[in-house]
Amino acid sequence: MDKTPLLFALGALLLAGCGLNGDAGYQAGYAARLAGDDDKAFAYYLNAARSDDYPEARLEVADMYLQGRGTRQDTGQAISWFRQLANADDPQWSRQAHRQLGLIYRGDYGAEYRNRRKAADHFRRCADQGDADCGRLLALLTPPSLRVVAAGSQSVASGLPAVDIYARHAASVYKIVVYEQLGADFEPLSVGSAIAIDSYRAITSYHLLQAGGVPVSIDSSPDGGTVQESDVQVWQVARVDPRRDLALLTLAEPVRPLNFTDTMASFDRVRVGEKVFAIGAPAGLDKTLTEGIVSARRTENGVRLIQTTAPVTYGSSGGALFNTEGNLIGMTVKGVQAGGNFNFALAMDEVQAFLAE
Repeated sequence: MDKTPLLFALGALLLAGCGLNGDAGYQAGYAARLAGDDDKAFAYYLNAARSDDYPEARLEVADMYLQGRGTRQDTGQAISWFRQLANADDPQWSRQAHRQLGLIYRGDYGAEYRNRRKAADHFRRCADQGDADCGRLLALLTPPSLRVVAAGSQSVASGLPAVDIYARHAASVYKIVVYEQLGADFEPLSVGSAIAIDSYRAITSYHLLQAGGVPVSIDSSPDGGTVQESDVQVWQVARVDPRRDLALLTLAEPVRPLNFTDTMASFDRVRVGEKVFAIGAPAGLDKTLTEGIVSARRTENGVRLIQTTAPVTYGSSGGALFNTEGNLIGMTVKGVQAGGNFNFALAMDEVQAFLAE
């Protein structure tokens, strides 16, 4: 039996018998929403929202103004109601309101109210009240960037051993599998790697994503172990640059912050003959370390590339190339099998330029 009409009738009786007080208005609004009558639901919620005892009604009114449900769409009115909640003493309602205000000022509901400073302020207040996702949203407001390290005094033959490079950076290089949804099933389209550059973002090769699909990684430890459901991370494609073969990924619903690498050495510091280390997922083998030397510095169609003897095979694209100081110098992009084994990494200067655009 469908109980929705009964609930609506009870709500109407409550409304009539209690003189439109906050409780009656909220209950009647809830019943009207269940009945699918947004117009009446909005009217009832609006009545209840005038009472300080019903912050949940204020939240409903603000959301309905924001979505244009049961009333005209009016972002200004939504902001007004969210602000009332944001100033409430109860953090349960305050942090929800701050989060929604942050999204509005981020530009999620149109450019008219976009204001990065206000968005950051609301996300910060929400995060301070214990909402971890607001911390993520605050971090994502800041454009990603890599720290360029000054030239060191190490010679070509010196530097960190391979074991230290791996221990320090393997956790920041993720195997990426791009899946296509086919009905109820998911089929892999491509396999590659990605380098996390802050707690919620990573860079990878655009060609892995060119055919569409959903990028997924497994946040497993470098030494293996049982994979848990909580280790699976789903990514969104934030921006791409086909000319540089670059893509910026953000975590869709992060299980935990990423391990990341954010230091780089510029292309001008790369020396032919110096030892380098690559970490990626060749043939899908997660967090594989290989080593080689820099064979040449090249420019192809205006894009700076590092040629190396460190192998770059299927699955390595989007992986990391480090110098002996443990700084990123490139993102591995391709290997060419033509009378030899020629491997290439995109110079990190190109990545930095892409992130700054």
